[in-house]
This record gives sequence, C-alpha cells and structure tokens, in this order.
Amino acid sequence: MTKVPADQACAGLFAGDGGEALGRVLESTEFQLRNEKWNPDARAVAQVMEDAYRSGERINEMPQAVCEVSGSDKGQYVPTLSVQFTAYSRYAGDPADFPGVSDRGVRVAFRRQKFVYVSYDCVSPRVGSTPEVPLRIKLLLHEEWSGSKGEDVLRPDYLTVTLSAALAVAKELQCVDDGGLPARAGDLPPPE
Repeated sequence: MTKVPADQACAGLFAGDGGEALGRVLESTEFQLRNEKWNPDARAVAQVMEDAYRSGERINEMPQAVCEVSGSDKGQYVPTLSVQFTAYSRYAGDPADFPGVSDRGVRVAFRRQKFVYVSYDCVSPRVGSTPEVPLRIKLLLHEEWSGSKGEDVLRPDYLTVTLSAALAVAKELQCVDDGGLPARAGDLPPPE
C-alpha cells in the first residue's frame, strides 16, 4: 500500500491548511492510498464535473468523483475519510436528495455525525456554465472511523478539509470568483 504526504493524497485537493486539517482528522502525518481509483487529483475531479455539466439532461447519470484517504493503521481500525463530488444543474430537474435548483450560492450543512456538505455555483467559460445555468457542485465529506474525536472537536477541521477540496476544483475549473468560496473556512456561511 502506497503511503504519501497530505499534498499527494488526491493531489492538489488538500494543500496548506487543508493538508494540516486532514492530518488532525485522521491523526496521521502519512496517508495510505488503498485504491488508486479513489485517488483522483484536482484536475481529474474537475474533468468529471465538467463532463457531467456538458452532458446536459443526463447529468444525474454521470459518474461522481470520490477521493478516499486513510491515515496510519491504529491497530483495530484505520482512520479513513472520503470526499465525494457531485455535479448538478438546472438541466437536471430537482433531485430528491438536493435542496433544490433554486438553491444558490455557497451553502454548508451538517446532516449527521461526521457528514459535512458544502455546495457552490461555478460559472466558468471553460465549462460553458452561465449565471443563469451554473454548474452546481456539492461536496460531501464523510469521516468513516469509530475512533475519531468526532464532530464536536473536529468541526473546524472538517470544514477546512472540505473547503480546500472545493477551492482546488473551483480553481481548476476557472470558476468566476472561485465560485464565491472564501479563502478560509472560518469565513464560510453558518451551517444550515
């Protein structure tokens, strides 16, 4: 199994503060890549989002991008988290698991313990998305290990990891104004 530093786990998604927060969440300084398929770099994730948007009404049928990172083996468990990227647009109607096509701007939500959602609009000449029909990108961070300190302690780190990944993809897609995402997790809107 390959072990890498934070900036090489799903390369480009967890730079700077995002990598440091990833280390705190997974209690590790080295990270395991358990499946190459779940180790896309920022460029690959952006391409999946662009392809989904360009598919028009078939957007809901398009693949999602998933980054899965594991920390150092703790004996009885291996700390793991995943970040899933899903593309939406007004072309696709109103899927039941989405707040709605009228949902706009940067949104943050905590649904259950260890689940964080961040969504934003990407208006991009590269993608062909417009202010009227933006590419809506929704990230879901899920921490998947029982030995975690949990949301009460790690909430700021969850947000930092998720924002780092969101910003990396927004920059790769050349989203206008980085999709409205702030530079720091402390400046995200309050969770819903």
